[in-house]
Amino acid sequence: MRRPVAGGLDRILLRGLALAAALVLPLAFALDPPDGDLTELGGYAENRFGPKAPQAIFVPPLAEAARVGTGYDVLVFGDGFSRPDAEERHGRYGHYWTDHLRNLTGLTVGVRPADAATLAAQLVSPEFRERPPRVVILQLSESALETPVGGLELSTVTAPRPHGVAAPRPLPVEPLNRQPRSLERSRAQAWNPPPIGHALDLLVKALPRAVLNVTGGPVQERPLAYAGLFSSAAATTTLFRAEDFQPWRADHRLLEERRASLHAIQDAVEANGVTRFLLLVAPDKGTVYADFLLEPPPHRSAVDEVLGADPTLQAVPLAAGLTALAAGGVRDVYAPNGSRWGLEGQLYAARTVARTLGRLGVLTGAADASPDVAILPCRPGQGDCTPTRTQTD
Repeated sequence: MRRPVAGGLDRILLRGLALAAALVLPLAFALDPPDGDLTELGGYAENRFGPKAPQAIFVPPLAEAARVGTGYDVLVFGDGFSRPDAEERHGRYGHYWTDHLRNLTGLTVGVRPADAATLAAQLVSPEFRERPPRVVILQLSESALETPVGGLELSTVTAPRPHGVAAPRPLPVEPLNRQPRSLERSRAQAWNPPPIGHALDLLVKALPRAVLNVTGGPVQERPLAYAGLFSSAAATTTLFRAEDFQPWRADHRLLEERRASLHAIQDAVEANGVTRFLLLVAPDKGTVYADFLLEPPPHRSAVDEVLGADPTLQAVPLAAGLTALAAGGVRDVYAPNGSRWGLEGQLYAARTVARTLGRLGVLTGAADASPDVAILPCRPGQGDCTPTRTQTD
């Protein structure tokens, strides 16, 4: 008596599997492999938001994950703007601003995770006392400033000035003049194993948005007032993290508290009298592209304004310059499929840091960076040679 029920359940299960296969398999074969953190997090098609213009990568990398016991001219404590995040499947050294900085200046560069515990441990380590780096750069994402910045406790772990060490002389700029390789984004290939897991993930995230008009996810697609800002197929929209537009970014009192914490970190790093400190706050994508949105956000970031109000804090302002690059027609300053810099953003950050190190007396012969962009050759017929900006409103 029970066999027909079991058989019916089997048939329903088989039909469900067949329907899922009919939906998922074609999608899996058509989808480009996920590459951007926003396309993957939000369930957006890489085919639509992935950059068409090539990126750049140095093989082997010029900067490296800092090794214990190795002396570096520049020690960077950074996040996903400076080094591969642990959760990034495609993240690898070789295409960050740290690589371009080494290429432009010849300085050796090591990179470590950006957290107060790691920095505090570094300041009391034997290698920092015996072979202090010429520069410590703390690179934080703008979004990291929403929560208190660890650092006030660093005043208890500062390393004294090494005995008998004179004030260091400026280091000469010795560019490596390496040419990075062109890094093309992976595309869907019918003969490759299809990314079925990615297809399922995209359907789970995209169907509620497309069918039920569900909003409020971690990633937002917003319309742009101008086309040509990105090289993706989506010419008039791009992706942002929803947190890019939170009102705390305009809270001067909160940002002044963060500035005081960051200044404490600077004091702790420079207490040895040898190492210089530099703060690099990477603007979030929404901050840089706020003026290009069809509906500008009600709150504008005041991070650069507040940090720059203290002339003793050695911070590198980036937001205005990155916005100017985009306004000038430079595409993919940030990745259209991601929340971080593309090639031109990485280059701009490296050039700006190099100029700042010259002003701080760390480098000698650091000429102002050229405004030229696009170090990779353009591809005729692919639209890489002449960026265009077409008004769409």
